[in-house]
Amino acid sequence: MNDKTHIPLTAEQSSILRKCRSAYCKAVETKFDCTAILHNLEDSDSFGGNASNAVLAAELRCYTKLPGGVKVSVWKDDLTRHKVDAVVNAANENLNHGGGLALALSLAGGPMIQLCSDQIIKAKGKVPTGEAVVTPPGNLPCKSIIHAVGPCLSPYPGQREVDKAAPVLSQTVRSILNIVEHEKISSVAIPALSSGLFHFPRNLCADIIVNTIKQYDEFNAFGGRTVEINLVNNDEPTVQEMERACTQLLGMPTVTGSYSGAVKGGNQSMHFSSGNSLQLGNITLHLKKGYIEDEKVDVIVNTVGDNLDLSGGLISQAILKKAGRKIQDEIYGKKRRHIAKGDVFETRGYKLNCAQVYHTVCVHRSEYGSTQVLSKVVFDCLMKAVSAYKSISFPAIGTGNLDFNKQDVAKIMMDAVAAFATQNPGKSLDINFVVFPKDGEMMQAFENRLKFMKEGFKSSDLPTAMMKSSAFDTKEPTRNETPTIEIRGVCNEAVREAKAWTMNMLVSRHGTITVTNNFVIYLGQKDHETLRSLQAMFGVQIAVFFRNGQGGISITGESRSISCAAFEVESMLCQAQKDFAKDEESDLLFSVVRWQCNNSVLPSEISAVLEKAYLARNKEIELREYNIKVNFKDKFLIDNTGKRSSLERRRLFMNYNPIDLPNNSFYATTPLDRKDYFEMERKAKASGLNIIRVEKIENTALQQIFELNSKRVIDKPKTLYQCVSAQFCDLICRVGFQKDFAPPGEQKYGSGIYFSSKLDNALKLWSNGLKEEYIYIIQAQVLTGNSTLGSTDLILPPVTGSDPLKRYDSVNDWLETHVIFSGQQAFPEYLIICGKKSSPV
Repeated sequence: MNDKTHIPLTAEQSSILRKCRSAYCKAVETKFDCTAILHNLEDSDSFGGNASNAVLAAELRCYTKLPGGVKVSVWKDDLTRHKVDAVVNAANENLNHGGGLALALSLAGGPMIQLCSDQIIKAKGKVPTGEAVVTPPGNLPCKSIIHAVGPCLSPYPGQREVDKAAPVLSQTVRSILNIVEHEKISSVAIPALSSGLFHFPRNLCADIIVNTIKQYDEFNAFGGRTVEINLVNNDEPTVQEMERACTQLLGMPTVTGSYSGAVKGGNQSMHFSSGNSLQLGNITLHLKKGYIEDEKVDVIVNTVGDNLDLSGGLISQAILKKAGRKIQDEIYGKKRRHIAKGDVFETRGYKLNCAQVYHTVCVHRSEYGSTQVLSKVVFDCLMKAVSAYKSISFPAIGTGNLDFNKQDVAKIMMDAVAAFATQNPGKSLDINFVVFPKDGEMMQAFENRLKFMKEGFKSSDLPTAMMKSSAFDTKEPTRNETPTIEIRGVCNEAVREAKAWTMNMLVSRHGTITVTNNFVIYLGQKDHETLRSLQAMFGVQIAVFFRNGQGGISITGESRSISCAAFEVESMLCQAQKDFAKDEESDLLFSVVRWQCNNSVLPSEISAVLEKAYLARNKEIELREYNIKVNFKDKFLIDNTGKRSSLERRRLFMNYNPIDLPNNSFYATTPLDRKDYFEMERKAKASGLNIIRVEKIENTALQQIFELNSKRVIDKPKTLYQCVSAQFCDLICRVGFQKDFAPPGEQKYGSGIYFSSKLDNALKLWSNGLKEEYIYIIQAQVLTGNSTLGSTDLILPPVTGSDPLKRYDSVNDWLETHVIFSGQQAFPEYLIICGKKSSPV
């Protein structure tokens, strides 16, 4: 992520965010596409004490101690690395560890696990469903494995089948706990048994596991002995269900920050491979000789001057020569008025063997802060890459025209990788440092630095010098330091919006906070039950409203309490938005392309997932939720029984072909060419607006649907404008227009999707949208067709005559406002971001 800011927190603000850290971070991510990192908020009562002992990939979500002495915690972690006395394997009756978690544990633990399992089957026969057995762990970092056989359901089980299996799952958990007691095991890690390949509903699975543990503790089955039970899964939906179940059934508080107290002894952060490789958590660093332009990876890194001319340096020249002229045209299109030191610009790879090129703006060694800039660009490239890619290659940055010493480059770049490893969200990334084959001095400098890292720090965690890089403020916090929020985003506008929203939510006030968001209409029964729980938890009054096309939730109470509740409410509404977007996206993609298995069309949600994975250039994908694996290269699908079926991608529109979009998706926003930009700037200035950035919206799926509708509507489309909030910009780019994304201040002409024919009138229609740091306007092509005067009571266009099936295409105010009632009549063309006259940009 390119841009960031830090927000210092008062004691009251810190106490608010300790209580609702997860909700706050989720809201920032969904609303502004930013990452929020909270520093120095560790609570002295947090489980396990000092967070500096953390293993990077392990994340503790919540923890509690039950009355009988059992300690229960929820973790997001890889079970093959989780350090406890015993891990639980979700096994089948034959102890044949051929898929899912069982296969992962067996591969990590080595052949001993399957060998011992086969001996049990040979001696005692199948393990009955509901029972569990123990084997040695092989190479796993634990003392034993408990193989538990949970109930196996059909792929789409009915309620009767689930009800029949529920007590069997509970018995399976009791069998595990009985072994823990009999073998005097002190700590055990239990996954969501039966919820994967065995099809047991995830939410009910979590409830049963937690309830069974609670009952076992109530009966004092461990005889007063302290036992730690870690509920460990590595996929977010399951972790969230476990966290929910524990919070609801055990009253478990959420823990702030990542923690690895379950990992006892030994250095878990750094693994030293043979040769020129180094393992830092999930990060693998390789040194190699070669030519950067020949790298076959997801991302290649380049250096460029602030003029963005790729012909200026040897590395850039080589990349330009192989990629072709289009890469220069694209990066010129991203040029803005001010280019800062350390900026990173993304382009497609074109004829290179990569999906993206990150062009970094570095500075000469003689300039002030040059070392920090070099560190920053390496770190930022890694943070950007890990969110979407698996591999990245760097040249030796700075040794050419920038005149850095080669030993300094090796130290700066490798220390930046180590600093990144401390903030990696747990995802895997292969990092290559590619040295020009004839540059033996540079390779020797990298190898010396690698040797120093391996030999100098084998007996400790990551070195302090790496953990406390001044370039990124990655040092471990202490309790005497000021609590801060670090917000990182892909652009300055997003970061500023996130910061302004954060400060507004944290402002001290007594009375009421109102969260305005029309997604309140998509909240379900469980959400309303959660709202009632929030009332009791924070001692506030919560009211849901929807009037005159505007919906939201008002929260009344004491200042700190309403802020806490407001973050939780925002998080809930963001989840509703995500669920809605997922459904809309599935329907949209299903309208233009369908994936078939053995000539049978797959359900829309599966088809959409496959289409996105296909466009992302995935060679294969595993859909754990649906218990299938897909191989795109050879076009086949494997179900949970191992059955292999043929796979086909069928386009319903010949012109639907998003394969060339720069971000490997079905939609993208791309820079505007200069001619169109100047024309847009002219229009904006005429309306008193100052353009910050304009992006062209490319969405071939929406375009096909729009063109199909244009054949139905006689008149040509009109160029119209809609003012939106920052939160819904990307959503409109993805799935098009909906009336709940941008309701006007007043719905005078019907309950539909409003547009304006003039920019200045758009600001009047959506005056409520002017509360943000910037103004966001979507320019669209809209099929208004046969139109008439609107009225407040309309939910559909009025009929044109006596036939109720024949209706107008839209309504208007006879002047500048136009209202359509179907999002398929509008296609978003451009996103225009403007600054306000009164605020510096």
